[in-house]
Amino acid sequence: MSSPPSPFNESQRAVLVALCDAVFSGHDGEEAAKLRATVPKGAPKYQLDKVEHLIRSSFSDLPGSVDALAQQLKTTLSPTNFDQIPLTLTLLSTRAGTFVLTGHLKPFLELTRTEREQVLKDWTVSKLSLRRKAARAFACIGLFVIYTNYDDCALATGYPALGDPARGLDAKRNRSHHPYVFESISSSSQYVETDVLVIGSGAGGGVVSSELAKKGWRTLVLEKGTYVKPEDMVATPKNGLKELFEKQGLFISEDGGINILAGATFGGGTTINWSASLAPQHFIRETWAKEHGLRHFLSPQFTQSIDFVQQRMGVSTSAIQHNKPNQILVSSAKKLGYHIDNIPQNTNGNPHPCGFCSFGCASCEKQGGTVTWLQDAAEAGARFMVGATVEQLLFAASSTSPKPTLETLDNFTPTTTRRRCIGALVKSSTGALGIVLAKEAVVVSGGSLNSPAILIKSGLKGHRIGKNLRLHPVSAVTGYYDEVIKPWEGSIMTAVSNVRENREGTHHGCKLEVMMSFPGGSAASFQPWKGSIAHKEAMLNFNHAFTLIAISRDRGSGSVIVDETGISRVDYVLDPFDGLSMLGGVIAGAEVHLVAGARRISTAQAGVEDYIPEEGHQFLNDPKWEKWIAKVRQVGIHPTKAGIGSAHQMGSCQMGTSPVTSAVDPRGRVWGTQGLYVADASVFPTASAVNPMITTMAVSHSIAQFINEDLQAAAAEPASAHL
Repeated sequence: MSSPPSPFNESQRAVLVALCDAVFSGHDGEEAAKLRATVPKGAPKYQLDKVEHLIRSSFSDLPGSVDALAQQLKTTLSPTNFDQIPLTLTLLSTRAGTFVLTGHLKPFLELTRTEREQVLKDWTVSKLSLRRKAARAFACIGLFVIYTNYDDCALATGYPALGDPARGLDAKRNRSHHPYVFESISSSSQYVETDVLVIGSGAGGGVVSSELAKKGWRTLVLEKGTYVKPEDMVATPKNGLKELFEKQGLFISEDGGINILAGATFGGGTTINWSASLAPQHFIRETWAKEHGLRHFLSPQFTQSIDFVQQRMGVSTSAIQHNKPNQILVSSAKKLGYHIDNIPQNTNGNPHPCGFCSFGCASCEKQGGTVTWLQDAAEAGARFMVGATVEQLLFAASSTSPKPTLETLDNFTPTTTRRRCIGALVKSSTGALGIVLAKEAVVVSGGSLNSPAILIKSGLKGHRIGKNLRLHPVSAVTGYYDEVIKPWEGSIMTAVSNVRENREGTHHGCKLEVMMSFPGGSAASFQPWKGSIAHKEAMLNFNHAFTLIAISRDRGSGSVIVDETGISRVDYVLDPFDGLSMLGGVIAGAEVHLVAGARRISTAQAGVEDYIPEEGHQFLNDPKWEKWIAKVRQVGIHPTKAGIGSAHQMGSCQMGTSPVTSAVDPRGRVWGTQGLYVADASVFPTASAVNPMITTMAVSHSIAQFINEDLQAAAAEPASAHL
C-alpha cells in the first residue's frame, strides 16, 4: 500500500526538518561526552546498547520521521490548526517571514543549529500564544513521535519499549475472556433491527447494555473503535496508542494548551485506564442533588448503584502493592503531615503489577468492561458491532412511520413533529452505510468527546449540547533520584493525597497521584523542552525518575465542537482559578519529591529551571528552595506556558431540570426528544473530583433503570397511545 501524499512541499519539509533537528539534535565531541557522563550507574544493558544512538541521532536521522510527524500532526490537530503548520513553515522559508517570527534577518534554513534551538527556546516563553503554540507543535508532538515510533530511542531511556518484561512469567495471572462475536454492515442499504441501540461500549455503554439485555430487551452495541483480544495485545506504546486511543494518544485542545488522553476501543476507557476506582465523594452527591435539583444522587437507589458497580468490578484495596513511586508518595506525605490514602482497584482482590496496562491488559486481571459488563450483556443475548461509526441519528413522528432509506434521510432529521429517535445511520470500517432501527430506545454512550458530537451532527439544537465540558486538567512535577525507580513497574496508581482538594472552601482544588510513565507521554506533556542536550539528559535518566500529577477538579469549563470534517474537537481555555489550583498541587508534589531525597526536581513550566538541592540544604526551610518556589508561583500554570493534560472528560451533555440549563433531563432523556437517552460521563453536572469510572458506571446504572421503567410503562400503554 502506498503512503499518503505529504501535506508539505519540499521547502516546507526542509524547514520542518530544521526545526525538529533543533529540538532533537545529534551530538558528538564534548556534547556527547557530557551526555554519556549523565547515564546512571547500573543502567540495564538494553539501555546502554542504545545510549549512543540517542546521543548521536537527530530527528532527520530516524527513517520516515518527517512522514510520521506529518501523519501525527494531521491526526492530532483540527484542520484549522493544522493549516497553520504549512503556513508557518512557508514563512520560515523566507527572509521576511523569518524576521517576523524570529527576529533574524536571514531564512531559517541559514541559521546555525544553535540559533535555531534558541529560536525555539524563545518561543516556549514568548508573550505571544501563537509562538508558544508553534513551539509545542514542533517540540512536543515531534518528541511524542520519536519515543512512540522509534524503539531504539525509547530503549535508550531505560524504558522496556518492546513490552513488559514480566508479561507471561506467571501463567496463573491470566484470566479467561469472553469469545465475542461481532456483526457488521456488510453492504449498503442493509437494515439491522433491535429493541435498544447503545452507541458506545465504555463505562456508560457497557453498564447500560448489560442492564437492559439482562432485563430482556434486544440490545445492540455499536463501537467505532476496534476490539483487540487480550492475547493479541502487544501492550507497548507503539501499538497501544494506535489501537486503543483517540487520535493515536494525542488529542489536543484547540488552543494547543491541553493534551487529552481518551479511549477509542471496545470497552472504551475501562480498557485503557489505570484501575483507579474511587467512588463519588459526599460533596459531589450533595452538590448535584441540592444545587442542580437532581435529588436522585442523594437517594438510597443511587447508593445501591454505586455499591453494585463496585461489586461487579471487583473493587477493593485488599491486594494493593505500591510500586516505588506510590511508596514514595505515601511515605513523603506522612512525613509532611499530608493526607494520604489507598486508591481502590478494580482487580477483583488480586495484586495487579501491570505498569503497561494502559496499552492493554493481556491478563484480564483488571476488571474492565470487556470482562464484566459487556460479557454480561453478551451472555444475556446482546449483539455487537465494532468499527461502526454513527453518521447521524434518525427521527420520525412515531414508531409506525415508514422505514428510512439512504435516499430519504432528509426526512428523518429532528423537527418539532419528528421527535422520536428510531435508530441511526451507521458507517462500517469499509465505508458501507447501513441503517439500524431501534424499536424502543437509542442510548448515546460515546463518552464526553463523542456523545455531544453525535447529537450535534444529527441536527439537535439544544443550546447546552456540547457545553459544560470538564477535563480534570492536570499539571505535573517530576523528581529524579539516585536510586533506581523504574516508574513503569508495578501497579500504576494506588495512592492519593487530597491535601489540596478543597481550595478556599469550594471543593475545587487538586489531588496528588502517580501517573503512568512512558517516554513519549512524558516528553509530550510534562517534561518542558529546554534544548536538545537538556532534553536528552533528562530522558537518559528516565529510569531514575517519576512524575506526580496535580489533578484538579475544574471550576471552569469548555465545549465540544464539531469541525468541518464532522470530527469532535475541544474548545477549552483553562480558568485562572483552576490554574492556581494546579499550581498549589504542583508545589505540594515538589515538596513530596524534596523530602523523599530527589536530586533534581522539574516542574512542567516553561521558564522555570530545575531545582537541584545542594549539600546541606535545609529542605522546606532552605532559602534557595523558597526562592525557587517563588519563581514557580510567579510563572504559574497557564496554557502553552506549562504542560497540562487530561485523562478525564465529563459534563458535555449536562443533566439538569431544565432545557435552558442542561442537555438531558434527570432520567437521562435528551430534552425535546422521545426514546433518546445519554448515559456516560457527559451527563455529569460538574466535574466528579475523583477518577470518574465508578461515578460514570453508577450514573449509567441508574439511567438504565430509568430506561427500563420508561419502556415497561410504554409497553403497558394502549396501542393507540403510540399513534
